[in-house]
Amino acid sequence: MWKPIAAPVTTDPRATVVKDVERALPVAEAYELVTEGDRRPVLILRECERCKGTDHAFLSRTLDNEQTVLLAHWFRCVKLPPNVLTENHPFYNLFKRVKDGEKVPHLFFVDPDGSNKQELPGDQPQTVLWQTMFECLERCYSEDAKTSIKELRQLLSQFDKLDAEEQLIKGRLDREIEKNGPDGLKAKKLQGDLVKVGKDREQLVSREKELRDLALKTMPATNGVGVGVGAGVGAGTEK
Repeated sequence: MWKPIAAPVTTDPRATVVKDVERALPVAEAYELVTEGDRRPVLILRECERCKGTDHAFLSRTLDNEQTVLLAHWFRCVKLPPNVLTENHPFYNLFKRVKDGEKVPHLFFVDPDGSNKQELPGDQPQTVLWQTMFECLERCYSEDAKTSIKELRQLLSQFDKLDAEEQLIKGRLDREIEKNGPDGLKAKKLQGDLVKVGKDREQLVSREKELRDLALKTMPATNGVGVGVGAGVGAGTEK
């Protein structure tokens, strides 16, 4: 789900020996590197030393996270390391405090050009997280994410039922083959049942792809030049 972004370095022109140095990039340039041309809305998570390597600021430790993970599919998800708060880190300006003493957000949602930034502290209730995500999706996509999520969750339940049914049929088939061989009428019927389960799963996979492939609205690029996006571009697959 998370997209690793390598922090760029530049060469110090004053050095007598070629030396790579880190510097904080201008905000527009930072967003350009973070998005890499992806026109989906962006979710940027800042790790801290306490929760380094975890998604606790994004995923609940105690509640069902299925809907959160499904919603994240329509975002470009970027995770930055704890040292992003050091002044010479290339992406420092993405989390730079506007006022002294101001709390630094643990994560934020933003359009790919850096506009419509919505910050969250990291200990937000799941309902607040979902509301923020749905607001971003409503602004950035021309299709209704709420309707798609509802059907996607139903599809996942159907996948679970098919998996259970398949395991049951396979168990019966193994026992039948062991008892009467693979050519009996009962074994052939069970084999046919397995084929049907496979076809049902193919239909679910096809429908899942349709639901996940929401059409983006025309989103502005980080350089301010609008980029037209057709149905599903950048939404159905990770860049």
